[in-house]
Amino acid sequence: MRLFDLHCDTIGECYKQKKPLLDSDLHISLCKGKYLDNWAQAFAIWIPDELRGAKAEEYFKNVFLNFKNELSLNSDKIELCQRNSDIKRINSEGKCAALLACEGASPFAFDGGAQAAFEYDVKLITLTWNDENEIAFGCQDDIKKGLKPLGKRLISDMARLGIAADVSHLNRPGFFDVIESGVPVLASHSNSLEVLRETSDDEVAFNRSLTDEQIRLLIQAGGLIGLNFCCRFLGGNGFNGIEAICRHAEHMLELGAEDCLAIGSDYDGCGIADEICGIDKMPALYDYFAGRGFGTELLDKIFYTNALNFFENLA
Repeated sequence: MRLFDLHCDTIGECYKQKKPLLDSDLHISLCKGKYLDNWAQAFAIWIPDELRGAKAEEYFKNVFLNFKNELSLNSDKIELCQRNSDIKRINSEGKCAALLACEGASPFAFDGGAQAAFEYDVKLITLTWNDENEIAFGCQDDIKKGLKPLGKRLISDMARLGIAADVSHLNRPGFFDVIESGVPVLASHSNSLEVLRETSDDEVAFNRSLTDEQIRLLIQAGGLIGLNFCCRFLGGNGFNGIEAICRHAEHMLELGAEDCLAIGSDYDGCGIADEICGIDKMPALYDYFAGRGFGTELLDKIFYTNALNFFENLA
């Protein structure tokens, strides 16, 4: 089985809880993923909304240095992608291809910030978390404004350097600004608002989800949408496991997302149903999709190839 997961919070938890990447009780560990034939994993450094400026930069650096140490300790099992073209090579060597992500752009919210991110080998930046930051407004902000001028400059510089703009957590006006800019875009860990509304009345979760219009625009832009396993963003009344993930996938496919749909688990960042609560449980999702009539080619697109193609096509 091949897997390309667009979002997890594992390395932040390794740092905060002082747990090794090799083997732990976290959703993701190298031991739990060793069964995968090819594995690419975007590891996000989440920036809490209370951290801005120098404090955000310092926190990012601390988590990064801890991650670099874990990479060194496990160099036979995992390697950080310095170039997007590294993914296939690293996988061919039997190792996990790690892509570094930043969730919340505050560590790089300055002119020249994209270059600084590039020098850390960051491959995607989630522009905000839930609240306003220096470049944009998060999905839980009441302010109906789009990207700030600094945000527009940042995503332009990111595109030039091959760093993708991630619109998960971004408010809707900001989303439309990113789409209009034409930069490489993805929603690394977001689900369908229409499907969520079938079983949930959670307004906070609604704000974090994609409308059908947004899904169609991401498809038209050649972007990606990573299916999020977070219970809260899948549904209510217990509809929050593998069946719910499949329901979101089927809806997006109905909108034309065959070449856009991917996995964005959100492992180690939220509450996840027991039946899928770890990367070692991923075959259960794959088998469920297959049982729903997803063919082998479509399954490989969702679980690996769509994301691989997206990153290989970046500058």
